[in-house]
Amino acid sequence: MPFPFLLVVALLFSLPVRAEPIDSIAAVVNNEAITCYQVEQDTTDLLMQLRQSDSTFLPSTEALNQRSLDARIVKALQLQQARKLELKISKDELNNAIENVADRNNLLPDQLKDALEQQGVNFQRFKDNLHDQLLISKLINIAVRSKLQISEEAIEEYYRKYVAVPKARREVQLGQIFLSLPAEPSPELLARVRNKARSIRQQLVSGKDFTQLVAIYSESPDRQQQGVMGWFTAGAITQRFAPALELPVNAVTQPIRSPSGFHILKVLNERWKQPEAVGESYDEAHARHILLRIPASADEATRAKIRQRAEGIASDMKDVSDEVFATRAKEISQGPSASRGGDLGWFKKGSMVPEFEKVVFSMQPGQTSGVVKTKFGLHIIRLIARRHVDPNSLQANRDKISQILSNVEMQEQLPRWIASLRADADIQYRSCPNSNATLARLQASAGAQETLPSTALNTELKAALRRWQQAWSSRDIDAYLASYSSHFNPGKRFASLAAWKDARRRAIASKKQIHIATSNIKISHLDQGHARIEFSQHYEADGLARNDTKLLLMEKDESGWKITREMTAVPAD
Repeated sequence: MPFPFLLVVALLFSLPVRAEPIDSIAAVVNNEAITCYQVEQDTTDLLMQLRQSDSTFLPSTEALNQRSLDARIVKALQLQQARKLELKISKDELNNAIENVADRNNLLPDQLKDALEQQGVNFQRFKDNLHDQLLISKLINIAVRSKLQISEEAIEEYYRKYVAVPKARREVQLGQIFLSLPAEPSPELLARVRNKARSIRQQLVSGKDFTQLVAIYSESPDRQQQGVMGWFTAGAITQRFAPALELPVNAVTQPIRSPSGFHILKVLNERWKQPEAVGESYDEAHARHILLRIPASADEATRAKIRQRAEGIASDMKDVSDEVFATRAKEISQGPSASRGGDLGWFKKGSMVPEFEKVVFSMQPGQTSGVVKTKFGLHIIRLIARRHVDPNSLQANRDKISQILSNVEMQEQLPRWIASLRADADIQYRSCPNSNATLARLQASAGAQETLPSTALNTELKAALRRWQQAWSSRDIDAYLASYSSHFNPGKRFASLAAWKDARRRAIASKKQIHIATSNIKISHLDQGHARIEFSQHYEADGLARNDTKLLLMEKDESGWKITREMTAVPAD
């Protein structure tokens, strides 16, 4: 994901779940109702995001409501399409995704729930949103990405320009605000959207916050990552966006017209990417297999029976063609590659378990093995081909280049696909009674709560951050540790808070000098007693220098603001 703090991916800002009342309808999408309550809930979330970013700019009630309704419609269309294709997200897939979010934030899965709730995020709503995102991602891979065709000529051209002669290259991190258009817009609609895009760009140029305008206006899926598209180099972005790669950091493009709408790109950051070190050449094999699993509970008689069956299959497959082997694998193999005729693709030494690999690399192309036993079961292997690979060759880089070019094509095709879903849908708009009054109340409440209290709290929080920074820089270990709460969560690397404190004492004491500088400080209030601080940190110690993006979760007790969680951002590569 291209958003540094994954704790807020897939959820935006989640409020406590309330029982949904009997409600009027905001829109009907292919006979599926979107209720006014859902739109109000999303709009409240959006308003809370703007409050948390200390926004001084609040859009009109109509703009907030329309933004929330449009997002609901697109999500409904995608989930409907997923149901048509009978796509599912298994319990294991969801649990693995939750574990990945936890792991990338140095948390155990059980700790993730507490960390989310400290940020005001309802865990069940987080799971529901994550489930829907996984389902939509699976749908996009099947409905859009799988249909892309990358030509051999395009791969070869990319290799010649950007890979064959390794050199340092500038990478820029881009964000976008996207306004969609139908396939054949009327002149009036085209003019209206173009003028809207120009107005948004002018707001950006005059200093309005990019992430706020993304939340309000953008209709791209990357809106949920604050509009961040990712890091790009020349050749890895669609040609119409390429001029953005030449702009300095914080510069904004003119609105760029594409078949699906208008894009406003902003250069968020830059870095120089050094060429990867070229390793030694290696051998690869392309093989199929038929796998028979042996249940852990199987007795000796059952194991012998499965072995006998495997030996019979190996004998039958000994002299058959690759096509016949693939057909048989589809019929009887019990491995995940069965649907592909047992095809494992190309792999090099070290990619497979030793017993499997030893046999594969001793075979000749077209040869079928006997029965090979591994921890996964019993295998009958067919070697399709072998090759010797130069890691800097076109052959070695073909898959990676194909993936890059596929991502470039997705920049064009994904918005078109979403536009086609809308064009083919039956969308009936209704009206929500009292929605303007509800939003007016929320906005008034936001204004009332964000005046003097937020100014005073910000001053307190910045002072707490400054004390922490100065104590660390001066190697005052007691003052440094005093910045942390008695229930600070050090993460899964440490057995206890005491163990973490001992580790920090040793680490700080071992340095002759430390210098900490902070910048780009952004404070978000969760409530009167809880907040989070995001900032850029420059660290220097004994000749080592590093730049990080940090997040501190803060809690106020009788002695002031204390740190309850400390996280370093995962690089958005």
